[in-house]
Amino acid sequence: MGTKNIMRVLFVVISLFAMLGTARAEEPLPDKFRLSIGGYALARFDSSISMTDTNLGAGISISPQDTLGLDIENQVLRIEGYYRFHPKHALTYSWYSISSEGNRTLDKEFEWVDPDGNTIIIPIGAQVISNLDYDIFKVGYLWSFHHSDKVELGVGAGLHITRLALGLDASTTFPANRAVEDVNTTVPLPVFSLVLKYNVTPKFHWYLKTEAFALKFDKWAGSYRDATFGMEYRAWKNVALGAGLSSNSLEIEEDDPEYQLKYDNNISGGLLYVATYF
Repeated sequence: MGTKNIMRVLFVVISLFAMLGTARAEEPLPDKFRLSIGGYALARFDSSISMTDTNLGAGISISPQDTLGLDIENQVLRIEGYYRFHPKHALTYSWYSISSEGNRTLDKEFEWVDPDGNTIIIPIGAQVISNLDYDIFKVGYLWSFHHSDKVELGVGAGLHITRLALGLDASTTFPANRAVEDVNTTVPLPVFSLVLKYNVTPKFHWYLKTEAFALKFDKWAGSYRDATFGMEYRAWKNVALGAGLSSNSLEIEEDDPEYQLKYDNNISGGLLYVATYF
């Protein structure tokens, strides 16, 4: 789904919410526990990975999509929500995973430095089967320092856990077939958030969520930025329909005694989801 089509769908859905949102709720709506399940339609996915041998200074930097022919999923399952144990305090969570597979005959040679520090030359003509898994899981705490019937303003902090796994399997007639060791790393880093929610009516609201961090510790350094703007309509007492736009970027670097790993990633797209409230 292209960016223009995503925008058209979101415009129609949000316009529908705005018209339906004029209705008034007859009783307070439940808002203690929220679970949202929906699709993340990617309009953009850019990434680069580099591995360098610390001792030799040799290594490679590739775009997985261009070099390895990875076919990134356009539709991604996304889950998020919160549990309010007090009107001004909540535990939050979210998860989504992007996976892709590729199969390409290389038209140029490149070197790969595996996590053991071994440099492997993959020659022209090699048939490379690859896969890339990118998982994000976030848990946190939100303090709504201002929470009225109309406006909610909150700040929070939590843990952003990213798992990156890249697998390569290169087949050649000469030299002999070879399997390249996978890159598989999990990065837990703190994240700080800001939330603004405005209730147009008791059943219809729009919201803005931003999250960010920049930190260096031990052998890790990284930065993360995420922003989501959305609108939601409570179609039934316990069920809401939502739509929005989201973008995030991640940069991580691991300095190991044997190698240096760098990963840059940028994602943007549209959200359509169903949320349940209790």
